[in-house]
Amino acid sequence: MKDFLSNVWVKRAVSVFNIAYFAVIVLITYATFLYDLEFAEGKERSFFTVYVVASVVFLGLMIFSRNELPTRMLSILMLPVVFCLILFNMYDWILIIPPFAVALVMFFAAGTNETLKVIMGTIYLLMYVLGLVAYFVFNLLFGGTSTLTVLNADMDRSTDVFGLYKPEYTKICEVSADENTISPDGKYQIILYDVQDSDKGGVKICVVPYGEDIKLKFFTLKQKGIEKTISNKGIRGTVPDVGWIIDEEDGKLKVQYRLSPEDGLKKTSVTNMPDKQYLDFLGIS
Repeated sequence: MKDFLSNVWVKRAVSVFNIAYFAVIVLITYATFLYDLEFAEGKERSFFTVYVVASVVFLGLMIFSRNELPTRMLSILMLPVVFCLILFNMYDWILIIPPFAVALVMFFAAGTNETLKVIMGTIYLLMYVLGLVAYFVFNLLFGGTSTLTVLNADMDRSTDVFGLYKPEYTKICEVSADENTISPDGKYQIILYDVQDSDKGGVKICVVPYGEDIKLKFFTLKQKGIEKTISNKGIRGTVPDVGWIIDEEDGKLKVQYRLSPEDGLKKTSVTNMPDKQYLDFLGIS
């Protein structure tokens, strides 16, 4: 066994196999740049267990093959990829900690040239420090202070927002039902938000694409960055009437809504949706 493990071709094969772990981290990073990752109910612990075990196993394999070229290359490439993963999933520690630990350990453990380690280490240190500072500055300047809560049947009943809408919870269930919010052509869905800010707040009616989410075993990748605001003038605590119609005048699909019982019906076309906002993670919309 000792001869087998010390064989250079075994180490090279293991080193090439380590690329699979790097590829998975790249895919997760790219996916969370384009989508919001939402864990399936009850699957977070299972995912974390698999994620950690896989990270520990591949860390061991990388240490075993630390002097081989593929592993040495991965030790240099992983830190910037993980940096992007952190930016796209800030505070989602389940996704961040395992690959960050692997990247950090391998950067120092790999048999990379020491001069290269010093140079790249300095660059990465500046990248992490300045990058995270810039991230928080952008969120502070552009992110605003509003807190959005989706109004639907799955609202958290322990929150103050639920208490505010509790008298109209039945109406929320009716208005937010799929048969009412999903457009007749199946391309769009209406979302109602409670907006809590430093002012009196309000209710926001938006339209988002429907059917573009990717469902996987442990989580769902939900489309983000594409949202058309129909109205942000709703009264906080009052659930608006909202639904879809085909306008008889021009034959276009429109959202029909009434913000309060005293208001008249209004309608807005959704044929021209805004472009996807790729800097959504910075709070820029």
